[in-house]
Amino acid sequence: WLADDDGRPADENVLAILLEEAEKRDLAEISPVVSNIDAPDKLAFPLRRGLTWKRSQAELGIDFLPGIASLMNGALFRASTLDVVGVPDLRLFFRGDEVELHRRLVRSGLPFGTSLKTKYLHPDGSDEFKPMLGGKFHAQDPENEVKRYYTYRNRGYLLSQPGMRKIGALEIVRFGLYFVGVKRDPKAFLQWLKLVRQGRAEKFYRY
Repeated sequence: WLADDDGRPADENVLAILLEEAEKRDLAEISPVVSNIDAPDKLAFPLRRGLTWKRSQAELGIDFLPGIASLMNGALFRASTLDVVGVPDLRLFFRGDEVELHRRLVRSGLPFGTSLKTKYLHPDGSDEFKPMLGGKFHAQDPENEVKRYYTYRNRGYLLSQPGMRKIGALEIVRFGLYFVGVKRDPKAFLQWLKLVRQGRAEKFYRY
C-alpha cells in the first residue's frame, strides 16, 4: 500500500474497500480518489479527460475509472505486480517518480484503475498548474525554485522513455507558449530547455 508522507486515508475503511474492489475486478493495482484535504469534494490535483480538466469528484462519475491511478497517494498493488513493473526509480525523487512508474504499469498491460468509492486526502496541488488558452491547456510551473529544478529535469528524462516520446514535441510547444506567450519570460523557457536536456541525458545531479 503505497503513499507519500503528506496525505492520509480519508477514514478507517479505505484499505478494506480497495481490497474488495481489487479482488472483484481482478486488478493488478487500484487507487482511491485523491481529494483536497481541506475540501474533500474537490480533487487535490486536476484530472485531464480529453481537452477538459476535472476538479471535483462529482465530475468523475460514481464507480470506477479504468487505466487512471495516482500511485503515490494510497495506491494498492498486488505483490506480483511489482515483479512485472518494478519499484519507483530513486533517481527521480522527488518529482516524476510516480509518472514513470505509471508509464511502466500502462506498458505492462496489467489492469488497474481508480475506485470512486473511497478517498485519500492530500494537500491541494492544483496551484502549480497554470491555465492558458482559456483553460484548455495547462503548464506546470511550481513557485519554488527547487521544485522547478526537479520537476523539469525529471520530466526531460520521462519524455525520452518509450511510451512518452510522442508527447515530447508537444511539450516544447506548450511550454514555449506558456513561458514566452503567457508569462513573458524567455529566460525561464531557456532554463526549462536546459533542465529538460539534463534529464534526457540522465544527469541526475542534486540541486
